Amino acid sequence: MERWERWLNRVNPLNHISLEGYAASWQSLFSTLLQGFWGRLLALSFLVLSFWFGVRRRNFAMAVAFFVLALLVTYGAPLLKILGLL
Repeated sequence: MERWERWLNRVNPLNHISLEGYAASWQSLFSTLLQGFWGRLLALSFLVLSFWFGVRRRNFAMAVAFFVLALLVTYGAPLLKILGLL
């Protein structure tokens, strides 16, 4: 159990940058890259990968993971706007 806690502390981004910097990086990501053409292309790619892993490879865990990523790309920025974070 202690090994997992050490690992989680190592990969925690808030140990490496400040909370304001972390929030600003996500805000800039959603306001620049994930809007417009590139956001749509990324979401479409994730949906295609989700379909391919689910139907062709029959790996439903990867299919669900790519579907969740597509939802995050599609609805991440509007959700942050609703919450007042963007």
